[in-house]
Amino acid sequence: MVPLLAGLAGVSGLSACKKVEKNEEVTVAQASASSDAVSAEDDAFLADLERRCYRYFEETADPDTGLIADRWKADGSDTWDTAGIAATGFGLTGHAIAVKRGWITKDEGIARSRKVLLFMRDKVEHKRGFYYQFINRSTGEREPNSPASTIDNALFVVGALTTAEAFPDSDIPAIANEIYNRMDWAWMLDGNEFLQHGWKPEEGFLKAEWKTYCEHMVLLLLAVGAEKNPIPPACWDVWERGPLLEFQGEKFAHYPPLFIHQYSQAYFDFQNYKDKHLDYWRNSQLATLAQIDYMKRLAEAYPDQMGHYSDDLWGLTASDGPDGYKDWGAPYKDPRLRPWRGVDGTLVPSAPGGSLAICPEPSIHTLKVQKDRFGDQVYGRYGFANAHNPRTGWVSEYCLAIDTGITLLMAENTRSGYVWNTFMKHPAAVRAFERAGFKNIQKPNK
Repeated sequence: MVPLLAGLAGVSGLSACKKVEKNEEVTVAQASASSDAVSAEDDAFLADLERRCYRYFEETADPDTGLIADRWKADGSDTWDTAGIAATGFGLTGHAIAVKRGWITKDEGIARSRKVLLFMRDKVEHKRGFYYQFINRSTGEREPNSPASTIDNALFVVGALTTAEAFPDSDIPAIANEIYNRMDWAWMLDGNEFLQHGWKPEEGFLKAEWKTYCEHMVLLLLAVGAEKNPIPPACWDVWERGPLLEFQGEKFAHYPPLFIHQYSQAYFDFQNYKDKHLDYWRNSQLATLAQIDYMKRLAEAYPDQMGHYSDDLWGLTASDGPDGYKDWGAPYKDPRLRPWRGVDGTLVPSAPGGSLAICPEPSIHTLKVQKDRFGDQVYGRYGFANAHNPRTGWVSEYCLAIDTGITLLMAENTRSGYVWNTFMKHPAAVRAFERAGFKNIQKPNK
């Protein structure tokens, strides 16, 4: 395969993100959410990647609670006692995907999901319905200093609501909706128009609000669309869609790590629905393409350190690094070309993994190159290791649940649109888009 973004100058970035047959009009949604968007060879690669990613959620789930370990050694040898509620939300969605793909039976999928949801409903401490971000995997007890993080709660709930639609002929919808309905979203406004980042018993509300473009869209929409204790629809309108950068003449709302542009997109159908403010789907495409371009220019400016960055090798998002966890990304809003947040040549496979459905061709390409070039050093039991640096040979010994999870979900969305099609049936998703003023812009298939 030739490099997909070679000669970007004068070429629409969208052309690298969708497949269009000659003389045929195809919307981004149709191209990205259809199995026709990938070749048979690429589909086989994604199928293998998905199955490995789901193995993480099988093997790191506590046998009694079903809670998912926040991280695990890539070779499967670990025992990690801390579960993440966001990780568990991705795991719930993974159970539904596993049933669809035939990796487990429907009864197994229901049993695995039900175990988690009953334990979370009945055994895990919460504050006005909000769980703590990190909890003990076997007891559900709060880990020291862990906040009741609003975004992590949203990622757990959206997974629960997906299973409610995946298994409608069980008691899972009732359990999932009970968890959702007891959350006091209005309380999390703390008396103003922006949701808070979270709450701690030691200090009350955290000193940060969701008020600029970030990964919080899934959170705000769940809060607006809630049947019980919703926030006012006007809260969807007041946050800033920025700061703005420009790529090939198009402006997009910017935040460096790519996961910001991916997590909400994994569940809510921003391809076929728009509000009055921003094309969120196109925004995520531009963020992906701008990062690839920026990394290529970094390679030219710093050849000794980052000369391997290219169409073949790209991807930055929050991940492990040689010196600890890094919230790195690109591009930077400062127009000067320079490494930012300690970028050192590391590659993070979940960056293209989370953009698989957003920009299928360049994302599939770099993941296949990384697998082929570096082999089982980076691609193993659970798919890709969390991060690696081709220049130094450093490879993270861990897989992280949320990074493995977003790769699983977006690979499935690329192949079938299953997560979108399932979650968007839930009344909460319908209410959220209606109350926030989204309009359906999908064109009928020809």
